Amino acid sequence: MRRPIAAVAAVAALGVVSACSTPVAKQTPMASSSSASTPAGTSLTAPPVPSPLDTSKFEQDPCSVLSQSQAVQVANLTSTRKSDGNVAPICTWTDSDHNSVAIGFVPASGGLATVYKSQDNKSGYFKVAPDVGGLPAAFFGPYDDRNDGGCQVAVGVKTDEVFTVGVTFRKSSPNYGDPCAVTVKAAEAVVSTLKGGA
Repeated sequence: MRRPIAAVAAVAALGVVSACSTPVAKQTPMASSSSASTPAGTSLTAPPVPSPLDTSKFEQDPCSVLSQSQAVQVANLTSTRKSDGNVAPICTWTDSDHNSVAIGFVPASGGLATVYKSQDNKSGYFKVAPDVGGLPAAFFGPYDDRNDGGCQVAVGVKTDEVFTVGVTFRKSSPNYGDPCAVTVKAAEAVVSTLKGGA
């Protein structure tokens, strides 16, 4: 269950920063089984971050970005594990069945513009996400396993920084069929913490 850790790695792998080591979590379409990528011949540009947030407190300590009560509300997550990445540390929250949510910050990476480069990845996926707490976001991954209980989102917090949330759910999980709902819920909780509202 290490795929979501690559939420950070996937941004790195887009070519701006070096990657950390684990594959990526997946994403299910938000409402219907829409296309995994942008239409042929189109190239979207990342929107600006309207109100950059201070992430310095959490970049090296991502496990502190969710409180225990927030983690339970997101997906009944009960334990955390911090791991090192080449870019920045990653925190993985898990439940008793090893379903997981991983969160990491990717500073000095080119921000959401780097994520938008993945819209041309033929084996992966890219989809503009609804704003998360007023911040621009995108679903993405270097390979497309969105129908297998996973989802990944990057949220722009500064011009050159995103945080990523990746989830992996087993088939037995009630979240398996709509993992993106949990991804967005976790991202909203992170933004709440960053804004001081947690």
